[in-house]
Amino acid sequence: MKSNSNGNGHATGASAPLVLNTVMTPWDWLGSRDEHFVQFYEKDDFLIDSLCRFVTEGLQASETVVVAATDEHLNALNRRLSQQGLDVVAAITTGNYVPLSAEATLAEIKSDGRLSAERARELIGNTVLQTLVSGRRLRVFGELVELLCAEGEIEAAIELENLWNEVKLTQPFSLFCAYSIQGLTQQSITDVCRTHAHVIPAESFTTLPSSDSQARAIAVLQQKAQRLESEMEERLRAEENLRLAKEQLESQVAELGQLVAGEQSARAEAETANRMKDEFLATVSHELRTPLNAIIGWTHMLRRGRLDDETESRALETIERNAKAQAQLVEDILDVSRMISGKLRLQKAPVDLVSVITGAVDSVQLAATSKNIEVHISLETGAQYVRGDANRLQQIVWNLLSNAIKFTDDGGRVEVGVERRNSQIVITVTDTGLGIRKEFLPHVFDRFRQEDGASTRRHSGLGLGLALVKHLVELHGGRVSVASEGEGRGASFTVELPLAPENRMKAESGPPALVFSTGRLKGRRILLVDHDSEVVRVLSMKLAELAAELLVAASTEEAGDILSQYEPDVVVVDLGATGTKGHSLVREIKSYAERVGKLIPVVALTPEVRVEDRVRALFDGFDIFVPKPFEADELINAISNLTN
Repeated sequence: MKSNSNGNGHATGASAPLVLNTVMTPWDWLGSRDEHFVQFYEKDDFLIDSLCRFVTEGLQASETVVVAATDEHLNALNRRLSQQGLDVVAAITTGNYVPLSAEATLAEIKSDGRLSAERARELIGNTVLQTLVSGRRLRVFGELVELLCAEGEIEAAIELENLWNEVKLTQPFSLFCAYSIQGLTQQSITDVCRTHAHVIPAESFTTLPSSDSQARAIAVLQQKAQRLESEMEERLRAEENLRLAKEQLESQVAELGQLVAGEQSARAEAETANRMKDEFLATVSHELRTPLNAIIGWTHMLRRGRLDDETESRALETIERNAKAQAQLVEDILDVSRMISGKLRLQKAPVDLVSVITGAVDSVQLAATSKNIEVHISLETGAQYVRGDANRLQQIVWNLLSNAIKFTDDGGRVEVGVERRNSQIVITVTDTGLGIRKEFLPHVFDRFRQEDGASTRRHSGLGLGLALVKHLVELHGGRVSVASEGEGRGASFTVELPLAPENRMKAESGPPALVFSTGRLKGRRILLVDHDSEVVRVLSMKLAELAAELLVAASTEEAGDILSQYEPDVVVVDLGATGTKGHSLVREIKSYAERVGKLIPVVALTPEVRVEDRVRALFDGFDIFVPKPFEADELINAISNLTN
């Protein structure tokens, strides 16, 4: 092949193609057998020319030539070989020419995205042995190292070069490697050159035809090298700044990732809580409506007046039972609200647990008898006193007993035990009921959680009782636990409470109870501020039995008029009906009582039983409050004590 050159040996035309004869190689390919040399290149044409000479000279010398190049370079090489008259297909068929995909070969020697020295040794050794079986000399071109450099893994490329050198110590062959000079640092070039016996510079130098031209080029390159060193220093500083910026960015990204993870976790918790809330509201709706069905049904039948005495008595009993059940549901919901807001408080005093447990058992005995369930009590003699709130302690035991009876089939057994263990009083409630699945045990005391949460569940309830038990026990300084051997094997709840101090073992009587006396209300004028006709009717009947006079005001304005005309002995204000006007009214009443020199106590009827609501009521001037729904006798007791 001839070159297009002028008399000085330079190619004519800036875009003249690079041809084979213009390449000046510093050694003879055939004279450099069994050596490891490297070729740097700026353009693919120069590499393909050098590689074409490497392959053709090897085939002409009856050597086996293995070429592991990129698919793009393999295609260009095969076209160039065909243009020079080489039958590429025949050479491949005879095994003289072995083309390999560098990308596929590199993938074989990687593990988890990193170079595997073990796989590389195995692949290189097998390749060399397979091609040396014929007895021919072997020459290899490998571009795997260039791919590693392109991926920024220069250290892996150097490692692979050293692995080739290890194999050459036992199996001699010629090895030709190529690197694009673009992007290589001075240190990288130095490291590459150190692993090779010969180095072929890029075409900017090797295509110069004379030593004078080479000298001129070297001088220019020296000047460029100085500029490059200066630029390299600037680049290193820039890279350092970039590294610091990258570290800062990675730190920010990590913090953002933590925030995102926290937000995702919070969102998942919120979604779970929202789902549980929806399920709970559906359950509340069902549980509150269920007693109403019986109340409304029996009420309609009573109004028709066609029931005999026995059926009428049973109807009233059913209405009362369902009303109390509904009131208990509301009280449980309010207790949970106080529990969540941290406003559930205890009135602590030394309490005899025997009386607490006996009272709780008495309250559930009817439910147990209706299911033919035997309730067995085992009380250890000795000190049974703890310091706590008697009502709340009874609520704990009542909830555990109610839960045990509810989940125990007819004819079952519930055992209640109390014993002293060192400085602890231990209460156990064990049943022979349905038991609890192992996977649900950790969630038994969670709010709103029920093992059978379906709308078609067999047992009623809001899933609040055991959550209240846990909270109340912990408020008393104790702990509660549950155990079950699985479904159908029953369950056992254990409550541990600290004993009361030795000097406080005797139970205190607690706050004095309201004393009720029929004679003490005779002739008293009671002013009721409420527009609820049912409340008015019930209270009117009760006070009439006690010879007291009931005055009724449907509004605070009407109450003001009655106040000055009749001077009531006691005023009862329904805050649910009057709202903020009720608070204004009590201040007006107290002001009036001060002017006339008379004591007029005021009772607040309120559905709000939070601590802050009680404080506000007392601060505004109310003398006592009665929570709704209320027992008529309870309100009468309060009025009786206030009037005397």
